Amino acid sequence: MEQGIRRYQRSVIINAPIERVFHFHDDTNNLIRITPKGIKVAIESVGTPGLGYEAKLVVTQFGLVRMRWHVRITQYDPPHSITDVQISGPFHTWRQHRYFREVEGGTELTDVVEYRLPFGWLGKIADALLVKREIAKMFAYRQEATKRLLEGSDSEP
Repeated sequence: MEQGIRRYQRSVIINAPIERVFHFHDDTNNLIRITPKGIKVAIESVGTPGLGYEAKLVVTQFGLVRMRWHVRITQYDPPHSITDVQISGPFHTWRQHRYFREVEGGTELTDVVEYRLPFGWLGKIADALLVKREIAKMFAYRQEATKRLLEGSDSEP
């Protein structure tokens, strides 16, 4: 792993078939459905799901911080894994792996994020004070929202 890369990992069991969970995550439109209320995501452009697929997003956080993200799928192995990397955006490096595994009662979804902030030591301070906590909150919310939606216990997260 590249020097200075931070890593975050979280798993959840979803009572739904692996194919359904996988394809929920290869549809960028679902990102809006599983994004915490304080974050707004606007999709500028998307391609067809699969290897090489790209999406351009505008993300607004805290009501005032607006960031453009351009990501590309660099690994696509239905229904087992998807990896996307940031082409341009707020991070120096951003790589998100989603792993799907059949388990008794459904599918285990594991998100692994590898990231590095820009701005050297200032980025390290921002990570320690805010970013790592926000990433953990965001993925906890996303996984619970995905679980509710796919298990049918809630129409909206």
